[in-house]
Amino acid sequence: MCIRTEEVKQAYAHWKNAMIKSDLHVLEKIYTDNFLWTNNMGITNNKTENLNKISSGNLRYLSWINESMTVDMLGDIAIIKTREILKMIVYNQRVSAVQDVTVIFINQDGNWLLAGGQEISCSLN
Repeated sequence: MCIRTEEVKQAYAHWKNAMIKSDLHVLEKIYTDNFLWTNNMGITNNKTENLNKISSGNLRYLSWINESMTVDMLGDIAIIKTREILKMIVYNQRVSAVQDVTVIFINQDGNWLLAGGQEISCSLN
C-alpha cells in the first residue's frame, strides 16, 4: 500500500510541475478523457477547457507549496487532499491564494491519471 501511495504522490508532483511549466503535452497525457475540475468559484472545466485555459498564458505560477497532504486509496482510485499555498500572476496581476484541494487519480493500465478535482478557497488576496 505504501508503494502505491508514493506512486500517487509522484503522479501529483508530475502534474503540479506540468502546471507550473504550462506543459500541455504532459497535461494532455495526464488527464483522463472525462477529466473535470471545479475551481473555488464553482466553475467546472473539462479536459479541453482546462488545456485551453492553461495554453492562454493568462496564468503563471510563481510558487506552489503543499501542506498537510493525505492520500486515501480505494482499489484503483486515489484521493489526495492537500492545502495549496499559491502565488500567481493572473491576467498580469499578482494573486496569492490558499485553497484546500481534493484531487482524484485513477490507475489505468498501471498509470495514475488525473480524473479531476475540486478547490475550495481558504483566503484570497
